[in-house]
Amino acid sequence: MPNPLGAYTAKAGSRGGRAISTTSKSISHGTTNQVYSLSTTVSASAVSSELPSRIEVSNIGQIPLNVLAGFETWSSATAETGATRYLHIMLMPKETWTPPVRGLISTEAASTQFTGTELSNQAPDANMYADIDTVGNAAFDVTTDPVSFDVTDGDFWRVGDMMRCQAEVVQITAISSNTVTVNRGMLGTTAAAHGDGETLRLQFSNDYHDIDKYSVAQTDSNGKFKCTNFFGNGRASSGVSGIVPGSIALKFYTAGYQELGLSGITSSTNTSLTASGSYWFKIAIDGGTAESINFTVDSSNTNWGGTNGVLSKIQTALDDKYNNSASNTFQQKSSVGIVNGDIRFTSGSHLSTSAIELTAGVDGASASYNIFAQQNGWFPALANIDAAVPATLPDDVVYDRVTYATSTNPVFSYDDGFGNIYGMCNGTINYETGAIDITGCPPNAEFVYSVGHKSAFSGKLDTGANALVEILSNNPNSKRSGKLEVKVY
Repeated sequence: MPNPLGAYTAKAGSRGGRAISTTSKSISHGTTNQVYSLSTTVSASAVSSELPSRIEVSNIGQIPLNVLAGFETWSSATAETGATRYLHIMLMPKETWTPPVRGLISTEAASTQFTGTELSNQAPDANMYADIDTVGNAAFDVTTDPVSFDVTDGDFWRVGDMMRCQAEVVQITAISSNTVTVNRGMLGTTAAAHGDGETLRLQFSNDYHDIDKYSVAQTDSNGKFKCTNFFGNGRASSGVSGIVPGSIALKFYTAGYQELGLSGITSSTNTSLTASGSYWFKIAIDGGTAESINFTVDSSNTNWGGTNGVLSKIQTALDDKYNNSASNTFQQKSSVGIVNGDIRFTSGSHLSTSAIELTAGVDGASASYNIFAQQNGWFPALANIDAAVPATLPDDVVYDRVTYATSTNPVFSYDDGFGNIYGMCNGTINYETGAIDITGCPPNAEFVYSVGHKSAFSGKLDTGANALVEILSNNPNSKRSGKLEVKVY
């Protein structure tokens, strides 16, 4: 049976599920043989130019063998790695071991956790940037594109970063020590001259659009968001940096809404409005100015639903105002529908300011056609409708109705440790740079994030810090050779 030490299931589909190399080696008594190294070729060891996603070590001989997996030591006191040390196991014949590729050997107490800095339900900074460095020389005081200039500390930066200096955003294409090379005028900005000592920032507005598209970090109308860093987190001038795999959780705001306070409404319920009657009410979306909405009831269908039903008529009127540049609700989406037997008007955004406010119409041919000014069919007077429900962040946990036990609320998106994001949206995360790209999110949505960064396991998988260095083996039997097989995925 497989040894449980370090065993795990590799991500489905990783490298096509096939080994990129398979090597077998005879293990004799009296010496310790290197059977795998991430950086050197020794005898018949399998060597990969890049870090593997999984390694399988199998004893294909007839005697037990000692297997040694080398990892760097770690001390939280120095926040850095030290000499390579080895985990020893005895691998029995026909047994397979999958040592963890990401790992280290701690010199701390067993209870020490390498979580680094932890943030919970943190909103991205309203400025959509984080100050992390300064211009180091005046080579940036021109508008040349591209241009190279010095920063105070190149360790803060990564190739691909969107860097902001004053009103201009540039993108880093190369880094050499403290010298960066950038492309100018990115994300709709204009190249400008910048002097020594100006603040350099990590920009994290939505890179699918120019930086002035939105006033906060949010998804767009298609539910997409990306930026080249994780909201300014994970950068350091020395020691560990980056994002901890498996630590990310994203949570989006719910949309604001207002209901009429009805019950038992179905699509076939009659509204009791007058056929062919022209009705008015007012709606304000996301805190904006109220807009008059007019709809005309169908001559034959006065039900809430169905072809040309009242809800269809209202939705058409709301959509017309959304597309009308002269209206107060231009490009402010809203919808109306039946929810749990009630009529609900819902904002089309998931911003923290998402809200709906219904008020009485004032433009009807007679007062009786002004919805909410008094009762109109099933429409109550304004004083009798439910209070508006503003945008909220869902709770982290939900409670069982019988046991009151808590469980995680299924409203999050998570990363899987392999750089993929799943759950309420899908996408990717780069653990070294923090670059994130997500799609399928709620449209026009603000969000909060939880993350761990700057820990022993954060950032790139690195043989000099947090990854398997080599695998060795020796044979306890002085009269017989053993045999190991190493598969690299």
